[in-house]
Amino acid sequence: MCAGQISLVSMHLKFTALTAALALLVPLKASALPESNTIEFSNCVLGLPGTTLTASAQCGMLEVPENPDQPDGRKISLNIAYAKATSPEVAPDPVFIFAGGPGQAATETWVILRNVLNKVRRNRDIVMIDQRGTGQSNKLDCPRDDDEDLNQELDLDQLRELTRSCLENLDGDPRFYTTTHGMRDYDAVRRAMGFDKINLLGVSYGTRSAQVYLRMFPDTVRTVTLDSVVPMQLALGQEHAPMLDRAVSEVFQDCRADATCSELFRSDENELLALQQALRESPQNIVIVNPTTGEDEEILFTADTLAVAVRFLSYSSESQAVLPLLIHEALTTGDLSRMASQALLVMSGLSEMLARGMELSVMCAEDYPFLDFNDDQGDTIIGNILLDVVRTSCEVWPAGQVPQGFHEPVESDVPVLLVSGQRDPVTPPHYAARVAETFPNSVNLVARGQSHSVLRNVCLRDIATEFIKNGGIEDLDTSCVEDIRPSPFFTSLLGPEP
Repeated sequence: MCAGQISLVSMHLKFTALTAALALLVPLKASALPESNTIEFSNCVLGLPGTTLTASAQCGMLEVPENPDQPDGRKISLNIAYAKATSPEVAPDPVFIFAGGPGQAATETWVILRNVLNKVRRNRDIVMIDQRGTGQSNKLDCPRDDDEDLNQELDLDQLRELTRSCLENLDGDPRFYTTTHGMRDYDAVRRAMGFDKINLLGVSYGTRSAQVYLRMFPDTVRTVTLDSVVPMQLALGQEHAPMLDRAVSEVFQDCRADATCSELFRSDENELLALQQALRESPQNIVIVNPTTGEDEEILFTADTLAVAVRFLSYSSESQAVLPLLIHEALTTGDLSRMASQALLVMSGLSEMLARGMELSVMCAEDYPFLDFNDDQGDTIIGNILLDVVRTSCEVWPAGQVPQGFHEPVESDVPVLLVSGQRDPVTPPHYAARVAETFPNSVNLVARGQSHSVLRNVCLRDIATEFIKNGGIEDLDTSCVEDIRPSPFFTSLLGPEP
């Protein structure tokens, strides 16, 4: 999941739609789009839901059958965008982006990733395809009413009815919105655009998509870049709870190793669990100022509320840096309002970015049958919430077919770059190490003190640029990784010490 990218939004709100309007006045850039391209592209402006962030691009559509076994049956349109290279010398192999979630749209992700790929884009086009069921590719949307609302207690009966209601109003057959179907679409776009070779770049769930594409169409791939890596062997959701605990423990360990943080905030993960237990026994009604609306909002702060808040605050190094302060404040003063406000800020816009129906189509087909629901995770921060949500939803949601051996690791000699954050609460570094075992021509890098979606780090960004430019791992300079440091801990809500 890529909820951590939401934290980037708050750092970019100074941008407005004026940015895109001005961008459209700039002369068209060079492009490697072959003459054999059959997709009609035109100028467009891409946006990130819930924000004013925009980016200019070229947009087009490609019609594909919803059910590939019925080519003359119902058709859906794939939304495609590409950002032209910014220099006259353009390589013939573009970068295809594979978005996270599952449920994120690549065209929306580009608004965040464009700064990460600025140097790559000097000599390569960047192609974004809204995977079927996301964005403007027949988005399978459902109202979200589960653990991602701070003011919503988990009601499984209500969730079951909401899932049924969503199915009844869905414009599409959810059985045909799995990763495998999506990757078949990706290759249809590649062929329609006329590219022989492409570079793959996947983030979070997008690393699963990229691996599936590589297995299905190995001869078309030049390089693969995987950020926050999901092993094919993993059933999404099984380890979210223990991996969150692992990341939070890493944050507290780093706080104890930091002289200022350890002096100011003597709390640890055990005190966090004690706070949770106190909230189980006595939930608190609090009033907060909603950071996105500016209006007062009353919520019932429960143990589950705390768990959800900690989960979302763990998705980036920047928001992890405020966790010891917020937990210390809650423990010493009993004031939970600022923790709730910070969590809402991080979560802002998430429900608009993720297509819940597509997420369920992927998880209920590819993961639900392989989850161990006898694995009691009640002693973790998040507990069994996520597993309960998946089980309840997937008992209702129709599951598509998954190819035999889907969860087998992908093997390839193609050059692969894997990057992870040491404190990632969802896709920790040992996941990438596991994936690297079947990629002999790979480099696996871990960024100290970083969390989820780490290519925005300048060092890793430059390494990825050189990797894609050179098309291999030979002579790749990765020395800057040793200098990566976590965001400094906040000593107050104004920020770290000067």
